[in-house]
Parts: sequence; structure tokens; C-alpha cells
Amino acid sequence: MLKDSEMISKQTHELNYVLKKYNKKQSEGNREKMIGLLDGFRKFDEYKPHLRKEFYQYIEDKSAFDCMEA
Repeated sequence: MLKDSEMISKQTHELNYVLKKYNKKQSEGNREKMIGLLDGFRKFDEYKPHLRKEFYQYIEDKSAFDCMEA
């Protein structure tokens, strides 16, 4: 069984953690972009269940942080 700590969520503190991990500003705009990425990630069958480490790979594969505030 998966632990909650292994799963990715849309909670503000979770989004801020990911932004901080990638040296991006913890702003409302960046969090909204992260939610969009998370929605896309959840639709992508290859990455189910929605694990944190797979989400990190997904956003790195998409170069998702190139368009976010540093």
C-alpha cells in the first residue's frame, strides 16, 4: 500500500514544496501552472498511480519550469 508521503497533491504546501525544490518562486501564478501540470500528469496513463517521484520525472521531461518565475 502506498503512503500519503509518496503521493502528489494539489495542496498549497505541496505545490510550494515542489516549487522550492526546483528553485522557483512560490507565487500564485506558479502554483496555478503546477496545478495545470498535475492535471495533465493525472491524465497520462503511464504515470499512474500519482506518485511524487513520477511527477518529478514528468515535469522534468516536459521542461515545465522554463516558463515559471524564478
